[in-house]
Amino acid sequence: MDNGRISVRYARALFQLAQEQHCEEAVYDGLTRFAHNYLLAIAQFNEVLADPIVAQEEKVKLMEMAMGEPLHDTLKQFIAFVVDQKREDKMFFIAMKYMEMYREKHSILSTHVTTATELSESSYEKIKAFIKKTFDADAEMEVKIDPSLIGGFILDIENTRMDASVAGQLNALKNRLKSS
Repeated sequence: MDNGRISVRYARALFQLAQEQHCEEAVYDGLTRFAHNYLLAIAQFNEVLADPIVAQEEKVKLMEMAMGEPLHDTLKQFIAFVVDQKREDKMFFIAMKYMEMYREKHSILSTHVTTATELSESSYEKIKAFIKKTFDADAEMEVKIDPSLIGGFILDIENTRMDASVAGQLNALKNRLKSS
């Protein structure tokens, strides 16, 4: 069975269990922290989780630690189950699929905002309001600062990019002048 189908099945089962136990958000929060920490140390995670010499208990502790506190009991039990089934190497993909299901059910769009300077609270709220009005969804925003934008911002929503940066406008002007 391929990785995609395994991940989807496990994620779907966890999602249904979390719904039944009314802990969807707590599980989502833990898996979000796990995915973030996993990406920060992907090589080390893969090495430990794939190593047959590392005890199952240690793998469970590593994943729990990567999910941080508070960690819901449902998620703790699920981690132990995944490790017991020898599917720990799929945990990142399971987490990503669960997060996708959660966002879809709750109309949440994963967005990335890149700005030239730190975003003010009012600008942050205006962007969230724009997303709510335009896409009829809430925004889960990750903000990065990139001074090379000179000013303005770039907004990435799912598969759509809106470039309202000074650097982007200068680049567009340069391209128009080249083609004239």
